[in-house]
Amino acid sequence: MPEEHSNVWPRTVALLDSTLTQQTVSEAARIIKKRVAKPNWTNHATLLIRVIDRPSPETITVSWRDPLSGYYEDQVWAASSAKRSGQCVLTGGAIRRGDVIYRPRARRPRPGNADAMIIGSCVDAALDS
Repeated sequence: MPEEHSNVWPRTVALLDSTLTQQTVSEAARIIKKRVAKPNWTNHATLLIRVIDRPSPETITVSWRDPLSGYYEDQVWAASSAKRSGQCVLTGGAIRRGDVIYRPRARRPRPGNADAMIIGSCVDAALDS
């Protein structure tokens, strides 16, 4: 048996070891935390966003499909005040610091679209379409 195949079974068993698995999960979480969110969503042709529902005056439900940042069906976004200037991912319109916006609800691990913003004034129109 060639040398490269002789270690396959011990490596497979080692991968199933819970300690090694936990180390792998921890390393993956560390890498995800370091991932830089895409700052300009409006120039990305494959991004598909749809406002699905408004469960409360402070939240909206969004369908987000993007091969770079992920797929989030029924993602809850919460209303807040913009902490920085930016662009609305739905309209491309300008967002100024202090504007009412919706953004993905904070959670762990941080979603790939965590820095995206939807300006509050366009939500009603997005729900109607």
